[in-house]
This record gives sequence, structure tokens and C-alpha cells, in this order.
Amino acid sequence: MTPSVQTEVDFEAEAQLGPEFQFSHPISPHALAPRTVFLTGATGFLGAYLLDELLRKTQAEIYCLVRADSETQAAERLETHLRSFDLWRKADAPRIHPIVGDVTQTRFGLPEDFYRRLAATIDVIYHGAGRLNMAFPYARLKPVNVDGVKEILRFAGLERTKPVHFLSSMVVFFSDAHTNDELLKESDTPIFDPGLKGGYSKSKWVADRLVAAAQQRGLPACIYRPVRIMGHSRTGAINDLNDVLPLLLKGCILLGKYPALDIRVTMVPVDVISRAMVHLAGDASSWGKAFHFFHPSPIPWIDLMAILRDRGFALEETSYEQWWKELKSRMQDPAAPQEQRSVFSSVMMAMTAPHFLFFKRPPLDSTQVRERLKGSGIEYPPIDDKLVGTYVDYWRSIRFLP
Repeated sequence: MTPSVQTEVDFEAEAQLGPEFQFSHPISPHALAPRTVFLTGATGFLGAYLLDELLRKTQAEIYCLVRADSETQAAERLETHLRSFDLWRKADAPRIHPIVGDVTQTRFGLPEDFYRRLAATIDVIYHGAGRLNMAFPYARLKPVNVDGVKEILRFAGLERTKPVHFLSSMVVFFSDAHTNDELLKESDTPIFDPGLKGGYSKSKWVADRLVAAAQQRGLPACIYRPVRIMGHSRTGAINDLNDVLPLLLKGCILLGKYPALDIRVTMVPVDVISRAMVHLAGDASSWGKAFHFFHPSPIPWIDLMAILRDRGFALEETSYEQWWKELKSRMQDPAAPQEQRSVFSSVMMAMTAPHFLFFKRPPLDSTQVRERLKGSGIEYPPIDDKLVGTYVDYWRSIRFLP
């Protein structure tokens, strides 16, 4: 039997938008002050805050695409999810319309007549659905992160042209193609490089380029590229603690030691991004542009460790090599509590998987974000004892940290 040969993926070919994607219909007359919004990813982290911000800042009816067995189950998923972040308000319930469907399916799995009626009704689309897993290969992430974007673009051009606000990621730039750039501007084109690490990064690069191609064909789309979305700036609430940063901090605290690192750590509260996206979406001059969301003043690693010590955690600095050796030893120690060994194992996996905590990157630019947020009151809170303390208090309240 001849062994099967795995074909290399041509990612630049994957990013080509077919000729069937056209945006010739008039733009919805309510695109800037929408009466109806189509939102994907509402049961995700940022999606919950986008839904909350849309309910607060617009009068729109929000149609949320949710994977479920029934509308009742979809409504329950949304309510439970919003309650978990203390975002549920019963008075808003009549404006939230769950739609049972799946972004990976043709027409989202909806009956064609309903799909077309919906396409003729929606004024604007926010696409936040996606799968974030640094360990998964491209093929496993493609149905959601790439094919799902194509379904959104197809929907955007049907019956009436609907602006698309797409959640991308700064990871599209984190390859050798941009290592030597003097500045990564929002207007720069992410160049594909084989050194782009991990299937997730590649899937986001392809999706980012598909939306950019749609922009060139006349779709009024915006591309939003955040890096390291963290908990709410006031409550600290977050549902994804598998990011390398929370895991690394927990591992250091349980070990009682941290590695000496010469890095600066960025983090952007989820509420800043959700507020900024909805604000930018209300300005037609945003259409056709990309926006970078990163903290303008990242915190030095050593200062972050000092804040943790001030919060009562006994932490000793050691070399990275020694820290890694002790982490591995504790993970393999049968006398150590199983829960701790599991944490140390997760930290080691996170530290060896492709990620961008230590990636050497050029300075990032966010001129377009800054210009359009002037006077809005939307600002990044400083990464200081107050913000980090808010996160630590929340992590303690859910027993993520001791």
C-alpha cells in the first residue's frame, strides 16, 4: 500500500476571494445607526461585551447566531453567558434575537427563504466567532476561522450591502516577514511568511486577507486587530484563562519563583475593545481600514512581578533555565498535589506551543485608533497595581489563584 502524502497548504491561494463575492447592492441606509445587527460569537468572551455595548449604545435589534438545538436553548445559552459576566439585564431581552445556526455551514444552516429575508433586514454585521487554540493545526481551525469568514462575506453582499466589523488579531504580523520593520502601521499589509507559527495564526492571516480583499471590492468593512485581550477593567471578569500569560503567572505563584525576563507585557481590557469597536463602527471614515488594539504602555515583566509580590505572593527571581528546571521537577514530583502538577504541565505546554509573549516584534502603531477615539472617553487604563490587582482579585474569587 502506498502511504498517503500530505499536501502542503498554499496559504496565499487560500486567501484568494472567489469572483462570486460581489458587493454591488446599495449599502444599508441604517449602516451607521443600525436598526438591526447580526452578531456572531456572542457566547464568546469579547462577543458578550460586544452584545452588551450594542445594547447600551444603539437602539438596534441584535440577531445572535448561536449553535444550539433550539431557539429556547440558544436563548438560555445567551442569558447564562451574559449572567456569568454580570451583563444580563432583563429589560434588554426583547431586543436579543437568538438564531440557531452555525457559521461553518452554508447559509449558516438556515432555510434559504429565512436566510434571504434576514439578509434583506440586517443593517450591519459584527463577526467575532472564531476558535482560538494555538496547538490545533490549520485544517482543524479552517472551518470556523476561514470558511466562516467566507460565509459572512457572502451574507454581507446578499440583498443589500452590509458593513462587516471583523475581529482579526495582531498575530497576522508576528512572523519573520515583519521582524525588521521599523514600525507596524495599521495600513500595512500582513505579508505571509512560512515562519508564521501555528495553525491559529495562519487561519487568522488567511481570514484577515479575505476581508481585505472584500474591502477592495467595495465592502465597507473594518478589520480590528487586538493583542492579548484580558478581563474587564472594573470587574476583572474573564472566561479564558488558558492564555499563556494567566497560566504563566499562576505557575510562578505556585512555584514561588519567576524567571528573569527582559520583556514588556501588554494586555488590553475587553471592555476597552468592545467600546472602541462600536464607536468606530459608527463612523463611515472607518470603513476600509484596519485598527490595532494594544496597550501603548506595556508593563516591564519585573514590575509585574513586583505587583504580585505586593499582593501577598512570595516570589523569588531566578534564571530562566533554573526556573524551567524546577518547574519540570515539580511537575514530575509524585509527592506534589495533583492539581499543582496539572498546572505546571499546562504551563510547560503553553510555554512550548507557538505563542507571542516573547516574540520579537517591531514597534506597533495605532494612529487610526487614537485619532478616531479622541473625545470619546475611551482610553486604556494604565497597567498598574489597580488593574493587575483587579485581575488578581477576580482570579482569587474564582479560585484560579490561591
